[in-house]
Amino acid sequence: MRYKKKKGFTIIESLVYIFLTTIILSEGINLYISIYKSYIDDANLSIKYDKCQDFFINLDNIISRGRFEKVMVDNNSITLLKNSDVEDSDKIIKSYNGAIVVKYVDGNVTKTINTIIEDIDNLEVRKKGKLIYLIVRDKEGKEFIKCI
Repeated sequence: MRYKKKKGFTIIESLVYIFLTTIILSEGINLYISIYKSYIDDANLSIKYDKCQDFFINLDNIISRGRFEKVMVDNNSITLLKNSDVEDSDKIIKSYNGAIVVKYVDGNVTKTINTIIEDIDNLEVRKKGKLIYLIVRDKEGKEFIKCI
């Protein structure tokens, strides 16, 4: 008697195929999840760098627009005093509640307070000769340094 050759898979072959496919798919999903997390972290870091660059651009605009008679530096603030003939306010740049703000002052009266950047740990201002260094630390400890 001749046996007919069956065209198909045995149960063992099917189980091996399912097992190997499951392993490959689970590794692929794990790889996709880790790549996605890395992408999200990079996007957040890029947004943080962009905000810090915007802060320094805004700071340059504030400084270049005004004709300031005197610049006073404290440990964590800069006071830009106006000329007496200019119709502009004195400006105080300082760290306040996890943000850097610009406080516009006329005499002893505060006109307005504008937030320039948020989500920072602190602002440190150092003066060496005629140079002023701004050191901005974010909440992760990263430092951004600018010389004006």
